[in-house]
Amino acid sequence: KFDLILAPMAKDVLVSEQADMLMKEYMSGEVLFHELSHSLGPGSIIKDGVETSVGAELKELYTQTEEGKADVMGAYNVLYMMEQGELPIAEKDNFLATYFVGLFRAMRFGINEAHGAGAAFQYTYFREVGAVTVEDGKFKLDFAKLEQAISDLTRDIVILQGDGDYAAAGAFLDKYAKLDADAENVITSLTHLPVDIQPIYDDAL
Repeated sequence: KFDLILAPMAKDVLVSEQADMLMKEYMSGEVLFHELSHSLGPGSIIKDGVETSVGAELKELYTQTEEGKADVMGAYNVLYMMEQGELPIAEKDNFLATYFVGLFRAMRFGINEAHGAGAAFQYTYFREVGAVTVEDGKFKLDFAKLEQAISDLTRDIVILQGDGDYAAAGAFLDKYAKLDADAENVITSLTHLPVDIQPIYDDAL
């Protein structure tokens, strides 16, 4: 998926000086920490003195918030591992570029799908805080602002889930889980690339 989809996408998503920064190991790393992050954050919560769960309170909005949470918390945890010396901190910007382009891979599934909606609210949040700007139709990352925004959004989405407030979750998704014209244009430019791949297995194995 990295060789056939993500790496080629970067040339349409990022400005030329950042498009070659992607690294395959950080696509794998983000997927790993995304899945680990599903087990982190609020699950069982107390609301109005009653034990309940985030899923029960957020209802059909839960999967959108949870997939986005796993994405951004996964990124937060990769950055944490770099700060701890477990991953090479010199490759931080490579990771951030890989992670950001990965949001577009997910948004191509459609923002009515949970992973796509989760990616869209990350994208819009990052645009709002100036971590991402547009130059000649492509995105330019401010790596320092993006790193801070990942931390801030992780905090915000964990609080949103922990509060178990359905109305607040709906307002958050209404505000952020959408695509602006810049994102739509980039996604339209990616039609020459596959959305996904289908493995072919050797029946003899």
